[in-house]
Amino acid sequence: MPASSLLLLESDPASRGVIAGVLGGVGYAVTPVKDTAEVFTAAADHQLVIIDVVTGPRSAADICREIRSTPGLAAIPVLCISQADDVEDRIRFLEAGADDVMAKPFDARELEARVEALLVRFQRSREVGPGSVFEGKAHPTRRLITVFSPKGGVGTTTIAVNLAVVMGARRPGRTLLIDLDRQFGQVATHLNLKVRQTLADLVRDELGIREPELIRSYASHHESGLHVIPAPGSPELAELVQAEHVDQLLDTALQAYDQVVVDGGSHLDEPSLTALERADGVVFTVYPEIAALKALHSLLDVLAEVGSTGTKATFVLNNMFARDILKMSQIESALGTRVAVELPYDPYIYLKAVNEGVPVVLGAPRSAAAERLSRLASVAFDLENAPPAPVLADNKKTGRLGGLIRR
Repeated sequence: MPASSLLLLESDPASRGVIAGVLGGVGYAVTPVKDTAEVFTAAADHQLVIIDVVTGPRSAADICREIRSTPGLAAIPVLCISQADDVEDRIRFLEAGADDVMAKPFDARELEARVEALLVRFQRSREVGPGSVFEGKAHPTRRLITVFSPKGGVGTTTIAVNLAVVMGARRPGRTLLIDLDRQFGQVATHLNLKVRQTLADLVRDELGIREPELIRSYASHHESGLHVIPAPGSPELAELVQAEHVDQLLDTALQAYDQVVVDGGSHLDEPSLTALERADGVVFTVYPEIAALKALHSLLDVLAEVGSTGTKATFVLNNMFARDILKMSQIESALGTRVAVELPYDPYIYLKAVNEGVPVVLGAPRSAAAERLSRLASVAFDLENAPPAPVLADNKKTGRLGGLIRR
């Protein structure tokens, strides 16, 4: 989410320093005030009011109630901080009109998560309120896309990252990219992200993986507006992430975000299979080589046995060679379906993007590669109500290539 301005009513210097430090450290602009009268003059210039320790004849609940009864301030979200974990205190704040209440002592991540959840909730309510008009294509029909290939090193992460950046730019703060290449995932490298917490940290937090507000606090924020949950920091941590974790993670992520992209990597196991089964759409990277096509065909056979990829599948050909080794007609015949998007060969642009940590759609937005990747996002998320890839009628007449794949 872009930086937001927060007004903090806090009479205690120590608490003021803690709260301002936590929220300022993650990019919020925090304006602390200690005089209750200042709240009513300054609140309209901020996107959220936080009320903690209050001195004087009026209580924190009284201030909250007055904010709610002031016409010009009624639409501003208010977070109240109770001085103890007491049910009656929380009820008192809620009856006064608080939008959320949290009790001391609190964890810094919980504070971040509650603030962000309130800002998102009120932003969305403003967007869908009276007078707001959405274009029909503004919201993707598909919400969860998994990118996968049975062969590593064919551009799966490049595709996943660029898809996610395209979607993140459309809806800042509402798109999540999950790196499920658990042993050697490089999503963070592709985005030049400074990683605070990883997928391994998240799955060890039983509450965090189940609460939409908390899952957002584990995500790293990219400047494009994309949120990212990076892969575990070392291969030995990969086993911490099991299929049941992935299943719960995707459930919670779809509550916290409008769209989710999963880099499924190239290793078919229970966690990646869960991501494939749960996906609304699957993007398969096609590598123009007989052995790789044979592996992809075998994968599709396996997936057909455990469930149907059917209309969920989108195939993207990544031209890794300077000249055509296999013709498109041969590749499509071997797969038994059409390739939706063909990424152009380029000896420089993809390598530059990875080395600099700047995705192609940001670093070279006018390039043919960026145009194709943006087109792929539209197809994968069904932004243009694109029809599913049709299956070729003549699957038996495959020629030499198809014969090799089916042996």
